[in-house]
Amino acid sequence: VETPTVYLLQTTLVEMRPWLKKPLWVVLQEDCGQQINTSEVELHQRSAKTQQEDTTAADAFSLEYPDDDDDQAEAEEQSQQHQKTQTHNIHDSLPSRHLSLFDLVSIGVGGTIGSGIFVLNGLIAHSYAGPATFISWIVSGIAALLSGCCYAELSGRIPSAGSSYAYAFVALGELPAFITAFMLTLEFLLSGSAVARSWGDKVVEWLRVELSVSEEFISILQPGYGINPMACLVSIITTLLVLWGVKESKLVTDFFTWIKVFLVIFMTVGGFILFNPANMTPLVPPEFGAAGILRGSISSFFGYLGFDAVCCVAGEAINPERNLPLSIVTTLCIVTFLYIAAAISLVGMQYYTDISPESGFPEAFKSNNVEWAAQLTAAGEVVTLPVVVLISIIIQPRLQFAMANDGLIPEWFGEIKNGALFAGVLMTLFATFVPFSMLDDFVSAGILVAFTITNCSLVVMRRESVNHRLEKLLALFNLSSFITCMILSHVGHIGWTLTPLSIYIAWKISRTCPPTSFGNSQLYIHEKYFTTPLVPYVPCLGMFVNYFLISQLSIFGIGFLVIYASVAVMLYFAYGSCKMTTRGWEDQHYSQVDAKDGRVIPPNAVIT
Repeated sequence: VETPTVYLLQTTLVEMRPWLKKPLWVVLQEDCGQQINTSEVELHQRSAKTQQEDTTAADAFSLEYPDDDDDQAEAEEQSQQHQKTQTHNIHDSLPSRHLSLFDLVSIGVGGTIGSGIFVLNGLIAHSYAGPATFISWIVSGIAALLSGCCYAELSGRIPSAGSSYAYAFVALGELPAFITAFMLTLEFLLSGSAVARSWGDKVVEWLRVELSVSEEFISILQPGYGINPMACLVSIITTLLVLWGVKESKLVTDFFTWIKVFLVIFMTVGGFILFNPANMTPLVPPEFGAAGILRGSISSFFGYLGFDAVCCVAGEAINPERNLPLSIVTTLCIVTFLYIAAAISLVGMQYYTDISPESGFPEAFKSNNVEWAAQLTAAGEVVTLPVVVLISIIIQPRLQFAMANDGLIPEWFGEIKNGALFAGVLMTLFATFVPFSMLDDFVSAGILVAFTITNCSLVVMRRESVNHRLEKLLALFNLSSFITCMILSHVGHIGWTLTPLSIYIAWKISRTCPPTSFGNSQLYIHEKYFTTPLVPYVPCLGMFVNYFLISQLSIFGIGFLVIYASVAVMLYFAYGSCKMTTRGWEDQHYSQVDAKDGRVIPPNAVIT
């Protein structure tokens, strides 16, 4: 029989600060600005007792309460009042809920559509799949939807700034959330810098080829030594725009996003007008085969990265329970449709062996003697691509705000304009001086890790864990999936023999960890939220796909990511955990998990 002493020792080891989870009611009340009445909070605190009434292990110990201490009570009251004031000041910096469904879709589409349309279509058609490029986009779209469903459900139920960081804090704990935030920084800050640098190169190429600008002027824009002045310019402009105001940056985002969409529609319609059915034969070139389609789907998947940017502005979304899931699904549908239609029109306009892997549509229009369309397409890409940089600089401060609100980084970042200034300066420096050719795989791997953590978070919130069985099975699933995918990619087909292990673990989760209310919380008593089907199978399949994509990246990129994650862990223990910020809910959290019968244990209770 488990003694109280053994139980308390296990609780101490498992529930120590790095694994401290943020209660759902705190997220809903503080981060989202929602008003949760006292009865709902009390209902949440009593939920553990309702679920464990039949447990007999509670008879092994009893509670004794020390005498009341007026001084201690007064000190605790002052501490809680200070925390409320601090939290209030931080939350004042976050704008009120002002983002409509249209705004959210604009952020999602604007942050996603980029190189996928302008570069990847030509590359995949020329090098991997030929006329079957659209099949590659369909396959990768399904793979993206696996993680997209997890984001859709979590964003509606936890509508808090921080995206995957917020979900990991609630489901997995403080340390996993801290690491997730570092991965998201790769997606928003570094990838935004990479796009700014890519835009700078495209501007120079456009000026040289389309406008025949003199080489003397080009030498100013390309001074060498890895310096990119145009990337510096676009980073500074977008940062100033964000600092100017929320309304202005939102209007610019909406405008340029839909200009980009109309540009893609123009390219696609133009391609269908010039469509030659003979260019679609053979549909699957024999030199590529099914393996080429799969390789193309791996490359095209990265064209979907960015849809989760919607989740980082969840704290500013109007009617988040409805609009956030709807915006994510709508973004994926719009982007997938545009990618597929553009792929078909490009290959139909020009034979796949002649398609330019760097500038597909402009060169295809030129090959059909439609010079004005080629110039318009090239100019449109230059004009609309900076919206990706703008969205990155909008999103990153929201992530920093969420971390500052939780005390994991200095409170200075709790001011949105401070965070925007900090992120803008870093982005400008990276975009101007850092060549990203060696860091692309590193950034992509970090984004996929954030996707995987989100999938894990949904499984934890939707399945019941007894003695941490679910967490152990998920850790084993992640390890087996990663090893299997690495063997598949770098050793050979022998890796397929290990896939049954991952399948078995997913089945074991389904059989031994029964479904439960979201996070064991009674706050979700109304069925008004988007629900991911077939949990845990859909999230687990999404995790496996993510690991397979990671395994396709360079060993250098994966190794650099491991070093980066290690630095994040060290920073957490150097600052985040040592600061021991009092947030007002830690004691309430422990009071809900320490009692095996669900009784509320005050922090000063003595267990005998």
